[in-house]
Amino acid sequence: MRSITTMTLALLLGLAGLAQAADNKPLPTRPMAVWFYADWCMNCKLIAPKIAEVKPDFERSVEFVKLDVTNEERKLESRETAQKLGLYSLYMGNKATGWLALIDSSGNKVGELHQEMTVDQIREELSKIAVPTTTPATPDSAAPVEGLSP
Repeated sequence: MRSITTMTLALLLGLAGLAQAADNKPLPTRPMAVWFYADWCMNCKLIAPKIAEVKPDFERSVEFVKLDVTNEERKLESRETAQKLGLYSLYMGNKATGWLALIDSSGNKVGELHQEMTVDQIREELSKIAVPTTTPATPDSAAPVEGLSP
């Protein structure tokens, strides 16, 4: 009985060491927006157009990563991606889809994006971890239309 307990302990310590080693890998120099995604996820479908709208403003300063858990094959690929990026603990601890974790350039989770947020709120949260590379058009900055006077 004692040898089984010792063996189990050694196995658990070994697995914990693997997880720790995976998270100690160097992170990219850019902040990340890590999307926990699945094809069947309704929240993913709701947030997708919002992310598509703001992504061009941040794609040079933020690395957008999609961790797809639609099926077992994609889960395995996403787990490997998370491991390579030093996000193994975040991936393994996640229990939901349809949200994005915001990771600063030091590798700390500093925020989240959810489907109920507006595009402006999403842009504001992303601006906390990176400077937009383009400025979104606003009604004030729109070019005047010929034939119309103010």
